[in-house]
Amino acid sequence: MDAESIYAVPQDIEDAAGTATALGRALSLDAGARKELQALLEKTRAFVWVRRKVDPTVARVVRALQLDGVGFLTENRRYYPQRELAAHVIGYVGLDNTGMSGIEYTFENAIRGRAAKVLIRTDARRRALDHTEKPSTEGHTVVLTIDESIQHVVERELERSVQETGSIAGVAVVMDPRTGEILALANRPTFNPNKFGAYPSSRWRNRAVADAYEPGSMFKIITAAAGLEEKVVDPDEMIDCGHGFLEVAGIRINDHKVFDQLSFRDVMAKSSDVGVARVAQRLGRDNFNRYLRHFGFGAATGVELPGESGGLLRPLNRWSALSLPTLSFGQEIGVTALQMTAAVAAVANGGYLMKPTIIRQIEDSEGRIVREARPTAVRRVLDPATADRLTDILRGVVLKGTGHRAAIPGYAVAGKTGTAQKVDPGGKYSMVDHVASFVGFVPASRPALVVLVSLDTPKGPANEGGDVAAPLFARIAEPALRRLAVPPDDPDRVLRATGRPSESVHLAAYEPVPAAGPASPAESGFMPDLRGTSAREGATSAARLGLIVELKGSGRVVKQAPEPGAEIEAGMTCVLQLGGTP
Repeated sequence: MDAESIYAVPQDIEDAAGTATALGRALSLDAGARKELQALLEKTRAFVWVRRKVDPTVARVVRALQLDGVGFLTENRRYYPQRELAAHVIGYVGLDNTGMSGIEYTFENAIRGRAAKVLIRTDARRRALDHTEKPSTEGHTVVLTIDESIQHVVERELERSVQETGSIAGVAVVMDPRTGEILALANRPTFNPNKFGAYPSSRWRNRAVADAYEPGSMFKIITAAAGLEEKVVDPDEMIDCGHGFLEVAGIRINDHKVFDQLSFRDVMAKSSDVGVARVAQRLGRDNFNRYLRHFGFGAATGVELPGESGGLLRPLNRWSALSLPTLSFGQEIGVTALQMTAAVAAVANGGYLMKPTIIRQIEDSEGRIVREARPTAVRRVLDPATADRLTDILRGVVLKGTGHRAAIPGYAVAGKTGTAQKVDPGGKYSMVDHVASFVGFVPASRPALVVLVSLDTPKGPANEGGDVAAPLFARIAEPALRRLAVPPDDPDRVLRATGRPSESVHLAAYEPVPAAGPASPAESGFMPDLRGTSAREGATSAARLGLIVELKGSGRVVKQAPEPGAEIEAGMTCVLQLGGTP
């Protein structure tokens, strides 16, 4: 959008002090700033900026002063109509519309375009001989994977949790585990990119990719994955939890509760530190380190956002005697929220570590796609059978363990809580301050979403991961599932047509059902034609067939994938493009 900038021509100003005073009042400058402005106006220069890209009301006030030597130039200013929404993803620009953070920074050259130039050829006396014009070019459009509706829910619920728990900060990430696409990413505290300078710089930081922290017990997912893959533990095997402690190299590691014999399922459900440490000891240092690296820890994910941290994972030769057991329950390692989300997505999708992406495509000024993101599998980290066994264990965490408050009616949720102690100023683990987290995926049988939420230093008597982060997960995941029209797991919550009325229903009239005709496309395993239906009708029809529905745009269905008549099976993704009438 256009914005006016105020400039001055000092050599045309006779009363620099008076002009500085008048401008100071209009611009609300303090005494020091007025002195600096006066000094600027007293210089023998042909041009100086007074204030760039001012609000329209300020421009009107200054224009009304009719000051000699003071003028206005119209410049272009980036305006963010959604204000704080996805501020850390989109980023912001400086005075010259140069990207300073987020997507604005990463894709500065693509978004900015090229300014018009006039090249003038002169002679030795600098007289113009001829000139060549290079017209400006419009910038490209960067299309994000962010779903605006899901992003709005994430920011609203994260803000609510931070306020209710008195947390210092909060982070939430929502990812499609099949593609690595980031559907939402939010941080608190946040800022308005239209006036980023009004906020402390700490608010600009994208904590989800820039901050490495100890994940705590949700990291037990990685230990369990390695143990099951290497077949050093069985889900129903009884594990000796040492009556609440384990001694390693003369140092006692205490569990958060006293446990004796637990099945490995219950080790995860009850989040026993000693239990997972036993599994890590069976794996050994070399094996465990290999799995940590394969799951992507210790290296940046490569997402298209600036300032990404690779986390903190020491090389094997710097591990101490305590490293193996403490790493198993998420201490002595630093991970980013995005790294942890991507690692758990590998469990959800059957064993592939997907490269996270936040860009869907880049279009030129005429709408042509010049770059399109494709799902990228970095490597296979688990066998599908291992992922299934681990998913079953993580369902137990939500059904009967520390993550029960993450349950969503009608859907099977798999996940893990985390309550990670923070290091106090003395270098020891605090007994009070911690980071409360939950990471999980849903529906567990055909995951459409991986959601990680984390709250930094929540206050109150009930402030652990299962108390504050698990319910935040549920409040984000449930509306996101509705948004994507993902059908429930619970058969009692799925709408279906019945061949005859229920015996419990009294009928006013009844006519025999006519003989069945030829099978419809839906009944015969083929995709019906949903074009022309409303978004709700189309999504409901597809969901009844067991398809995972993704809506794009607004209006009625104008295009669909799979195409009408294509073979389908439950669990496939159905994309419905909405718009005007076809």
